[in-house]
Amino acid sequence: MLGLWGANTEFKLSSACRTSEGAGRATRCGETRTRAPARRAARRRSTETLATSLGLTRVTRLVDGFELGYANLSEGGEARKNGYELSFEIPLFDWGSSRVARAEAQYMQAAQRAVRRRWTPARRCESYSAYRTAYDLAQHYRDEVVPLAKRISEENVYRYNGMLIGTFELLADAREQVRSVTGAVEALRDFWMADTDLQTALNAGGAERRGPDARIRRACPRRRAAH
Repeated sequence: MLGLWGANTEFKLSSACRTSEGAGRATRCGETRTRAPARRAARRRSTETLATSLGLTRVTRLVDGFELGYANLSEGGEARKNGYELSFEIPLFDWGSSRVARAEAQYMQAAQRAVRRRWTPARRCESYSAYRTAYDLAQHYRDEVVPLAKRISEENVYRYNGMLIGTFELLADAREQVRSVTGAVEALRDFWMADTDLQTALNAGGAERRGPDARIRRACPRRRAAH
């Protein structure tokens, strides 16, 4: 079930194995998946509020200076007079475009944040899981499958030279060796694709993150160097 053979099948798990970090990461991933819908809803409401504000700004920007109200004035020491006041301002160079531009900038910032934050920690957990699977598979091909196929091919050449096998058996073994190398190349390709996906998820938002994601980032160069 684990893909092991020989002496590797005789190992036993120690009762003192530390699984708190992995369990903690899995718990954090589960909690993140639970909180993600609420966070997305909050970001959507914030973006919709800014969009509504932007729409109102565009409708009212031509009458922003229009004011109508009650006035109670006194001039030159005379008795105070009650009445109505009507005033409006006509900007010479700015018809509210600065306020519209500010609202548009705020809306675009909110939209960009909503897009960036779609890479939630749950997404990073999934990317890391795919990365680890691809890494283990590529390492297995590199350290086990390809060397074993090469050794079998060399032994079959010796057997062929000793006339213990025929030409067709030798050709069949050569095909198997080609398949093992092809599988190794495909596994390495999948590893680099998973690595790219992981780096994209870790770098989403543009800021260096701390915690388990930062440890993953620091570990990636060492794993890449192994290949």
